[in-house]
Amino acid sequence: MQPLSPDVLAILLPLGILCAALLLFGTGLVWARYRDRQSEEEREKITQTILDLVELWAGSRTAAWTWYRTYTISALGGLTAEQLIMRGRANDVIAYLTHIRQGGYA
Repeated sequence: MQPLSPDVLAILLPLGILCAALLLFGTGLVWARYRDRQSEEEREKITQTILDLVELWAGSRTAAWTWYRTYTISALGGLTAEQLIMRGRANDVIAYLTHIRQGGYA
C-alpha cells in the first residue's frame, strides 16, 4: 500500500475532524433531548403530587392550580411553588406542605 501524499492528508485530516465533531455534537443533542424529556416527565409527576396535596384544602383543582402559580411562599424565599419546582426545589415545597398539613404554621 502506497502512503498518502501530504496534500491528500491536508484535506482528509480537517474533514475527519469535522465528521468527528458533527458526530459528537449530534450525540449530545440526542442526549439533551432525552434528558429534558425525562426531567419534564418528572416535573409533571411532582406537580401532580403537589396539586393533590393542595387540592385537599384549596377545594378544587382550579384553586390548587391558582395557588401553585401565584401564591408566594415566604418561608421558601418568596417564590411560588411553580418557581421552586423549576429551580429543582420540589422537595422543599412538599416538606412545606407536609408541615402545614401536620398543623404547622405557613
